[in-house]
Amino acid sequence: MVGHRAHWIDLFLGWYRDGQAGRPVWFPAKGYKWNETPRYNADLRQKQSGLSWRSVRSLLEGNHAELLALVESLENGELYGEPMKGSNNKWTTGRWAEAAGPSHYRSASKYLRQRLAQFQEERDRRNSDVRDQSGSI
Repeated sequence: MVGHRAHWIDLFLGWYRDGQAGRPVWFPAKGYKWNETPRYNADLRQKQSGLSWRSVRSLLEGNHAELLALVESLENGELYGEPMKGSNNKWTTGRWAEAAGPSHYRSASKYLRQRLAQFQEERDRRNSDVRDQSGSI
C-alpha cells in the first residue's frame, strides 16, 4: 500500500514534468487506459513485490517531499487557474496533485481503519470462543 501511494505521486510528478516540457502525457501510464487501472495496479504490485519496507518508505518520503515542494513552489493561479498542461482534460494541476497525494492518503487511512476494525472483531470473536470453550470443560 505504501509503495502504491509513492508510485502514484511519482506518476503525477511525471505527468506534470512531461506536460510542462511539451512531451506526451500518458494517463495513467503508457500502454494503459483509465478503465485499466485495476490491471495497472496489479502489474505495479507485482513489480514492487520485492521491495523492502525501508525501500518503500524511502520512496514515499522522497516522492511526498517532491510533491510538497512542487505545490509550495507554484502560485495559486498555476495550481488552479487552468487545466494542467498535457492533461487533455479540465483538471488543474492542483486537482491532479490532490488526487495523487492527499486523496490516496485518505483512502489508505480509511482502508487501514476498516482492516483494524476487522482484526479487532476477529480477535474478540476468538477470545470469546476460547472463554466459551474453557468454561465448558
